[in-house]
Amino acid sequence: MQHYSNELLNESCLCGSEKPYSQCCFPFHSRDKYPETAEQLMRSRYVAYAKHLESYLLETWHQSNRPVSFEFDSDLTWHQLIINDCKKGRKKDQEGWVTFTAFYQVAGNQNQFQEKSYFIRDENDHWCYVAGDIN
Repeated sequence: MQHYSNELLNESCLCGSEKPYSQCCFPFHSRDKYPETAEQLMRSRYVAYAKHLESYLLETWHQSNRPVSFEFDSDLTWHQLIINDCKKGRKKDQEGWVTFTAFYQVAGNQNQFQEKSYFIRDENDHWCYVAGDIN
């Protein structure tokens, strides 16, 4: 697990919640808590991509299609996440869908994509990312 200064922990979380990182996605990344909803998992995975937290991403990927590993694009910078819609994925649900738009920059070019991600609970009742359809 990466170590963060108090300054980084107190910065606004990259997921767009407007909460400090220490009170938002950091407890998930440090494994102190597990996301209670599919949307929380989606937000924490977005931040994990931005912070290059490969182990968190792999652990929250459903085992049915989890890659062995993957590489981050060092030229890519994530800028903003907008949650467009959520269907199910609440505390008592077993599955859920989150549609989001992610904004990023590669080699000076601004880009965005929209994805509808599918989540289910694993055998430990934790939310896991299964797959996504990119528009």
